[in-house]
Amino acid sequence: MSKNGKWRSFPKVPHLLQYVISGNYFGKVKINGKTFRHSLKTTVWTTAQLRLNDFLKKHRENRNHVDPPKFSEAVDFFKTELTNDSTLKLSSKGYRLDCLQKLQRTWPQLWDLHLNEISVQNCKEWAAKLSKEIASQYFNNTIATLRLVIASGIKMHKEKTGVKLENPATELKRVRIKQKDLQLAA
Repeated sequence: MSKNGKWRSFPKVPHLLQYVISGNYFGKVKINGKTFRHSLKTTVWTTAQLRLNDFLKKHRENRNHVDPPKFSEAVDFFKTELTNDSTLKLSSKGYRLDCLQKLQRTWPQLWDLHLNEISVQNCKEWAAKLSKEIASQYFNNTIATLRLVIASGIKMHKEKTGVKLENPATELKRVRIKQKDLQLAA
């Protein structure tokens, strides 16, 4: 019995409580420091035990569920990795940041999306518009930066949860870089 006499617990059946006043049974579980208590919608002991198993199963499945990071969080992680990368020249790092700025100007909604909300189709539509606006080489580097940022976010998510996501930007195709015709003056 609880101190106030309203709840009864059962030592042989942990997570099961009974509200004494109504006789209803409740399931109680603590996940990540937060206590969940829900009615099992029964006053019958055997039914309560069966429903308790379903209640526990449902809450234990959801305890490790973590939403994938937003694209903006992946960008922050990518910038940190980029800053700490000693194999890249300072100018190369600056160029990647320029590509990120172009990405933000041309697809601002992307920063609010979670990584699992970014679809291949969204990437292709954005790339089709972008390829008409900028030079081929800059386009290729911008989509490469998009791939790298999403890959960083996927890596961060995998470290936290062990769940691997697919990178939708891998479907994007590079465009052919047109060579300039050089005219030598005689």
